[in-house]
Amino acid sequence: MSPVQLDEKSLRTKSPRSDSPVHGQSTVVKNIPFGHYVFERLLNSGAKSIFGVPGDFNLPLLEYLYDEDLVANGLQWIGTCNELNGAYAADGYSRYTNKLGCVITTYGVGELSALNGVAGAFAEDVKVLHIIGVSPSRFRENEQFRSHNVHHLVPAIDSQQPPNHQVYFDMVKDRVCCSSAFLDDINTAADRLDQVIVDICKNSKPGYVFIPVDFADKLVSNKNLIQNPIIDMDTVIESYKDENATKIAGDRLLQWIYESNAPSVFSDLLVDRFNLRKELRQFIETADVWNYNTAMGKSTLDERNPKYLGLYKGAETGKEMQATVDSSDLILHFGPAKNEINCGYYSFHFNENARIIELSNNIIQFIDIKDKNASTVEEANFVSVLKYVNDNLDKSKLSFSYPPVPKSNHSCEYDNNDSITQKSLKEIIPNYFNDGDVLIVETGSFQFGVPNMQFAREMKYITQSFYLSIGMALPAALGVGCGMRDYPRSHIVDQALVPKDYIPRLILCEGDGAAQMTIQEFASYIRYKIPMEILVWNNNGYTVERAINGPTRSYNDIAPFKWTALLNVFGDFENKFNESVTVEKNDELVQLLNKWKSCKERANIKLAEVMLPVMDIPQELNAMLVNGKPN
Repeated sequence: MSPVQLDEKSLRTKSPRSDSPVHGQSTVVKNIPFGHYVFERLLNSGAKSIFGVPGDFNLPLLEYLYDEDLVANGLQWIGTCNELNGAYAADGYSRYTNKLGCVITTYGVGELSALNGVAGAFAEDVKVLHIIGVSPSRFRENEQFRSHNVHHLVPAIDSQQPPNHQVYFDMVKDRVCCSSAFLDDINTAADRLDQVIVDICKNSKPGYVFIPVDFADKLVSNKNLIQNPIIDMDTVIESYKDENATKIAGDRLLQWIYESNAPSVFSDLLVDRFNLRKELRQFIETADVWNYNTAMGKSTLDERNPKYLGLYKGAETGKEMQATVDSSDLILHFGPAKNEINCGYYSFHFNENARIIELSNNIIQFIDIKDKNASTVEEANFVSVLKYVNDNLDKSKLSFSYPPVPKSNHSCEYDNNDSITQKSLKEIIPNYFNDGDVLIVETGSFQFGVPNMQFAREMKYITQSFYLSIGMALPAALGVGCGMRDYPRSHIVDQALVPKDYIPRLILCEGDGAAQMTIQEFASYIRYKIPMEILVWNNNGYTVERAINGPTRSYNDIAPFKWTALLNVFGDFENKFNESVTVEKNDELVQLLNKWKSCKERANIKLAEVMLPVMDIPQELNAMLVNGKPN
């Protein structure tokens, strides 16, 4: 396989962002152990915290984590309680940092455990690298050993036939990853590892690398680390940039917006994944256009912008907002994620005379509904196109005439002495946020009401909106916490909007049923001293499932936990690193959150068990369930 091809400009240019990955120590071409090469490349790609679980087939590789030069540049091992949680943590790390998240597991038993976490990252376009330590190369190279059933390997269905030593590679290739490599030649190992990382950055999807246990100590040239010192999203996208396609797509977009009377911008998932929040906000402010979030684009826009009109989710957002959307003659949909949850069960509707431009990382589509005409620019990347548009936008050619927008007031009064409900949470929780905070929300009933909440400025919102694997958010918070430590305040687009001395809070909203899936990582919070604030919604089971079917069935019940004692059980034996309480009334919650909000120290874990009615769900979840019913 040929080496990674990056153009000369990208090789000479450092990543323009202040939080760019760390350069390694390689300055002279020489042979180094492949294990060292792997971790220097990961560090140079932005992965300072490496997640996973040790196993006999990855132990020689893991030894290289502790090379002094790598440790000095911030590399660290974050051991998780199981491989699934390691994959979730790597996912969270990447979602926060917008860099590579890495999980390392062992052959078969480890990698299959992590598979669900990687599948979620694939479904939601997250840059995760899964490295698997596999059996020695002799089991594939030597006829004498090829018939051996090695431990952790599933044998052939016919016991008389030799096993497939690459069976797990076959399971994932072209299914839950954009790129994969089973290393079988040490002479090409470095090139193939680098190519997988390039593909991950280009596509914002997971990749797999299978490394034989005997490869870690073998020598490879470090020339790639010198020639291509950094592989990250910026350098990769720049290397693949097609100047002509960028100009064609950019000029046509400018032409259409100059001809528009009432354009609207829709900010979606890939705006976050390709780190375009700053550039898109610049375009919106310069052009002064209406703008909306989709559910998966929440926190990508400035919700204090005068032309920000809120969340659009098709039929689920009501007739009033649909009428406003219908008054736009041009839709600029940046980074679309087309799935039933994000698109309101495919109920997005635009004016029958509107033009639509869909901009993503591998194609720009121009759609004229009235003329039933569509065209594409396939070599254009919306990262380059948006930057071209910002550089060439002529404000004097803009002439918009927007109709009045009805002001809606969805506030709901609550009694301080009443029990906490989903309705009261919608009023209480937004007042709890500070500018710059990071919010992680678990899959569950509360999650569906969050996109309609107004966020503080420069917040970062992390949730699994489409794949919806319950339990993901709890270990993902470990990864986010590590990312916040490795790259402090890197999620903040405009640093001037958040006080310089403010340390953003990590806030986790977790359901009781989902937490029981992955609760072990409470131990990792304590072990790695990750400060955060946790709200555990105790509604005594799987409320989303109850709302769908079987409200009183035992299959939707869970075992009761003493939530306020768990951090003690999981390692904080003297309760020096946690404060845990239970609240039932609105007033209790408001007072507690005001106390947390004003606390300037990030020295411990604060946990509140919030009691909720069993069958209480947000109206947004009810609207989704109604909208999703078959006709």
